Amino acid sequence: MKIELITSEDANRYLVRHATEIERVLRDVMRDKAIVAAYGENGKDFLLTSIIAVEAKENALYLGYGPDERLNTQFLDAHNATFATTHDQVRVQFSCGHVEPAVYGHEPAFRVAMPNELLRLQRREYYRLVTSVVNPVKCMINAEAGMLEALVVDISIGGVGILAYQESGELTAGETYHGCRVSLPGSGEFALSLAVCTTFEITLKNGRHTHRAGCQFIDLPPSVETEIQRYIIRVDRERRTRYI
Repeated sequence: MKIELITSEDANRYLVRHATEIERVLRDVMRDKAIVAAYGENGKDFLLTSIIAVEAKENALYLGYGPDERLNTQFLDAHNATFATTHDQVRVQFSCGHVEPAVYGHEPAFRVAMPNELLRLQRREYYRLVTSVVNPVKCMINAEAGMLEALVVDISIGGVGILAYQESGELTAGETYHGCRVSLPGSGEFALSLAVCTTFEITLKNGRHTHRAGCQFIDLPPSVETEIQRYIIRVDRERRTRYI
């Protein structure tokens, strides 16, 4: 698991800088017992560990010792460290300053300060979830003629596919709409901006004409991206459980 080199565009899009969001991501990694690759300052040698405690009030993160004592000693001598892991198929990476030896739960551990920023990187094609008809996802779009209510037919952390009846209004491909809202069942309602990429008309079996649009999220806040990702994972797991 190599250290990911990021561009300035990646930094603007994927860096999480809110302390509460950073804590949440780290706790998720800890709960899933994800393997973490810990690199010293040379960026070559690494040891495998896992997060054993997130103590935000102490500004401390604890990780377990690795099986190789030589690497443990070398890691403790580093002036800074970088950690890389994968959680729910999303790359997670963060850096810290000096690594300190500690004891946690009567076991030797590494102690580092909580990171000020954390990278959640997902460059691959976004997984797109087809939404439920029973628990529909609704989207309110701030169009020029007023708020347009649409039904979300699929969603990813990259965007949504929506369906609206023609009498409600139409969207224009290439236009960006700010002040929109998406309601995720069980998660809440979130404000965001949408850029319309494609539009086309669909006639339903009952003869009613509908307007379909593919939209991309614009400058999606990290907290909203996290909630959308959580919603997708939760619904996907619920569906898989029903068929096991």
